[in-house]
Parts: sequence; C-alpha cells; structure tokens
Amino acid sequence: MSEKKRERGSWELMRILWRWLRPERGWLFFGLAMIPVVAFTVAARPLMLKEAIDVAIPAKDLDALRVLGLSFLGLVALEFASFAAQVYTLQLAGNMAIFALRRDIFAHVLRLPARFFDTRPIGNLLSRSTSDVEALNETLGFGVFTILTDVVVIASVLVSMFALDAKITLISLSIAPLLFVLIRWFAAALRRLSLEIRRAQGVQTGFLAEQLAGISVLQLFGREKAAHDEYAELGRRYLSATKLSNIYDALLFALMDGISAFCVALLLYFGASQVTGEAPSLLTVGLLSAFVQYLQRIFVPISEFSGKLATIQRALAALDRIQGLLEEPTEPPPSEADAETLAAWDGGMQIRDLRFRYREEGPEVLRGIDLDVAPGEVVAIVGRTGSGKSSLGRVLTGLYTNYAGQISLSCGVQSVELASVSPATLRRELLMVQQDVFLFDDSAGFNVSLGDAELEADPERIWEALERVQARRFIEERGGLDFAVGERGKALSAGEQQLLAFARVAARAPKFLILDEATASVDSLTEQRVQAAIERLLEGRSVLVIAHRLSTVRHADKIVVLRDGEIAEMGNHAELMAAEGIYAELYRSGFEEEAPAPSVPPASRPSDRL
Repeated sequence: MSEKKRERGSWELMRILWRWLRPERGWLFFGLAMIPVVAFTVAARPLMLKEAIDVAIPAKDLDALRVLGLSFLGLVALEFASFAAQVYTLQLAGNMAIFALRRDIFAHVLRLPARFFDTRPIGNLLSRSTSDVEALNETLGFGVFTILTDVVVIASVLVSMFALDAKITLISLSIAPLLFVLIRWFAAALRRLSLEIRRAQGVQTGFLAEQLAGISVLQLFGREKAAHDEYAELGRRYLSATKLSNIYDALLFALMDGISAFCVALLLYFGASQVTGEAPSLLTVGLLSAFVQYLQRIFVPISEFSGKLATIQRALAALDRIQGLLEEPTEPPPSEADAETLAAWDGGMQIRDLRFRYREEGPEVLRGIDLDVAPGEVVAIVGRTGSGKSSLGRVLTGLYTNYAGQISLSCGVQSVELASVSPATLRRELLMVQQDVFLFDDSAGFNVSLGDAELEADPERIWEALERVQARRFIEERGGLDFAVGERGKALSAGEQQLLAFARVAARAPKFLILDEATASVDSLTEQRVQAAIERLLEGRSVLVIAHRLSTVRHADKIVVLRDGEIAEMGNHAELMAAEGIYAELYRSGFEEEAPAPSVPPASRPSDRL
C-alpha cells in the first residue's frame, strides 16, 4: 500500500482525530474539566505541609494541626475522585471514538474501487484496522489526555513555586531550556522511528496474510523454509527500528531522571546556605520541603513523558497512515436518479472504440473494441489467455471506470454512458458470475441473499432461485438454508459452489448477465449440470459469456474472438468455422477434445442458444 502522499504535522493530525472525538465531546469535556481540580489538589498539598512545618508545629498548635490534617486528607480524597472520573470519562470517549474509526475504515474500504486492490496487499489493509488503530487507542487511553493533565499540573506547580520564592524557583529550573531542546529532538526522532515501525509491520503483516492464503501451494512445493526465511528477513526491519526506538526511549527516560535529581541538588545547595541565614533571606525548612515536593511533582510526569511521547508518536504515525487510506477516492454511492434511468434499460449495450489499461503507465489490454449487444442477445467472448476477455467483463460491470471510448446503455429513448452511472446502482441490473466462486463461511441462505434485507425477509425467493438453478435438492439434503457451507464453501463440491453462485444472480434477476469462465473449474460431467442451470438462468436477459471451452458457446447468437485486446473475428459458430480463421484454429487445437455440451435444439429463447 502506498504511504502518505505528504507529511502531516502533529496539529493537523490532531484536527483529523477530532472528527471521531467530536460526537463524544460531552464525555471528553467532562473529563477535561477534572484536570484543573486535579492540578489544584496537587499544588495545594505542599502548601499545607509547609504551613504545618513552619507555623503549627513550632507553635505547638494541635487544633491547627488537626485542621491541616483533615484538610490534607480531604484534598487527597478530592484528587482521587476527580482523577478517577477523569480517567473513566476520557477513556470512554476514546473507546467510542475508536469504535467509530474502525467502522469508518471498514465502510471506506468496502467502497474502494477494484483498481485500488490491484496494488495493495490485503495484509497491509488489515494492519490499518488492527495494529494502527490499536496504537491510536493506546494513545487516547494513556497518552494525549494524561499529558494534558501533566501540563496543567506542572503549570499550577510553577505558579505556586514562583509565588513562594521566585529566586529559588529560577535557580531550580535553570536547566529547563536544555530540557526543552532535548524533548523536541527526541520527539522528532521517535516520530520517524514510529513511522518506520508501522511501515515494516504493515509489510510483514501483508506477507503473512499472503502466505497463509497460499499455504497449500507452499506445502505442495516445499517452500516452507524459504517462506520462513523471507518472513524473518522482513521481521528484521521491524526489529531494527523497534530496538532503536527503545534506545531513544530509554535515553530520554534516563535524561529526565538525571535532570530531575540535578535540579533537586541545586535547590538543596543554594537553599541550605539560606536556611541558617538571617531574615528576610531566611529559607525555612517548611519552604524547602515544599520546593522539594514541587520539583518531584514536576519531574515525575516529565520522567514519564518519554513513554507517553513514544506512545503519541506511534499513534500519530498510525493516524497518518489511516488518513492516507481514508483519502483514497471511493466509488460514488448508489443513486436513485441512476436507478430511475436504468429502470428503462432494455439490456442493450453499444461499445465504441473501447480502450483500457489497468495502470496509467501499463499497456493497453483492450484496444478499439466495437461491439453491440442487443436486448436478450447472447454474445460469447473467446480467445487465448491474456487476450482481454476478463478485462472486458470487469469494465462492463463498473469495477474499472478509467476506460477510454464509449459504452452506451439503451434506456428508452436515450442512451446513457456506463461511466456516468454509479457502479453500485449499475450492479443492481448488471451482474457477473466469476470463475473463482467465493462463498462466505456462513449459511447457504446467506450466501444467496448476501445480507439483502428483502431476500432475507422472503425465504421463498431464495428457494425459488435455488430451484431455478437446480440447487434446491442438495441444499435441502444438507439441512436447508441454515446449512453452513464452510470457509470458501469447502463443504460443497466445485459444481455445487458454482450453482450457489448462480442462485445469487437468479434471486436478483438482472437485465444483463456476464458469465466469466463459469464452467472452467468443473469437470465435464458436472459441466452438464451447470450448463442446464445456465440455460434457465439466461432466460429473458442479455448475456455476455466469457469462456475457454468453445463447446459452451457454439449456440450463442454472436461469437467475438479477441486477440491481444482487439476483436479479431466476429460471427456465429458456423460462420467462424467456415472462415477458417482464429476461431476454427482454436476449436481444432484442443478445445474440441473436451466433452461437448448437451445437445440443445436452436430456438428463440436465449436459454436455448447456449
């Protein structure tokens, strides 16, 4: 997957994150409102201790000590309650935001065009919605909001320190400019390393997903060790970046701890000479004790800042990658206006000078295609592998809209350009059955309805579709619509999987159907059963049949022969055989050895021509 197109600043990324935090702003603002309360309790407790040491104890005022003790206890209770409320509400807001983010990522990926997935590994997409989102979740629960609390607490402590003694405060914090420079440098370094870690993790996850998907091939050809070594090599990139990040993290933590100790030492060195001095320069024991506590309250969050900073930098890098994915252009949503237009479509299609390439810099896979498909006509597309048959089907289904030329749909008195119709709306009327049938690990009923509310509400439509393609019997034998087909339909044979895919189409009754190598993955005996299902499926609609087996297309109205992305021949079976051209050569060079399709007498119905 391509990385971000430009560098985004931290503030820009935080504004992006606000998109998902905004709906939870009530909880968020309540949690943020607790921060001043926590800061007040932190700043007030050393002052009360100073008052006890410098005033109440020397005066032996037991009543004052009791009041101070109870007040101190009350401040501790208030700090606990306010901090607990803050953590709960902020984490609740963060979890709700992460839930919405996961939902939006998945919804966005579902709307991405097919060309997006041509160059993006699935594993890389998985890392966006898993590890990247988890990094963001960790920050919302631990990093950014606790840093806000730390900043307010530090500010309140500094105000209290300057109010007590500005000179001692300046001496104690004289090293602060160096601290600022160190934090800025480490922040930039950790940000770069975090992005490198995310990139390496995405590549490794993508490789893992690909290898697991092809595990049977790996085992058949003995590539287990080679795959293991390559996975380990990819892991070294991740490990190297992680090690360096940990080194920087440890260095920053050690520096913060050392600087904290150094500042306390400065306070003790300069303050000790004033403890025995004369008034008004006298520094009391209570005041010195308060300053030591204040410094500790400043440097405790600063010493933890390195860990929080690393967490935030990882989250910003993850958010940068997530935003890069969300900026990818999606297919337009379904359009009711397009639906009204296609309601008048009769299934006719005119293709003029169609040219197409998958990538801008890639070669043309379709060149100058001119083809008419009349309403109710069956057109077969044949040719050798790589001739452009499947590419033509993908363009016609709207999977790719970056074509040149014209593809016009006959909608009553007007013709509509295919690219002007939203793909989601087009696919309500134009469907494709692919060679590689994909079945979800769910019930047979779901694999026909695919979650369509209308179909699920009317199971009879599903049964009718199964009956139409001769799949009802084996579904009933296996327990009905609730029968679990297994992962990718492993509980079914190849032919049964194909019939279930046909049932999906039959349940929706499109006006235009594309069959892409629909019988190429089944044996000849099973093909006869599938062929009978196809014949019933084609009734009353325009059809484009893409096939290797020429026996399956001999009765088509029109046969188009593609060669290198161009139309080489066109005609019916008899005409093309008589022409002694490419089609006749293909037929005689091996296709004729396959079992012929069942004999079907010619008739006017499309189902009788295939």
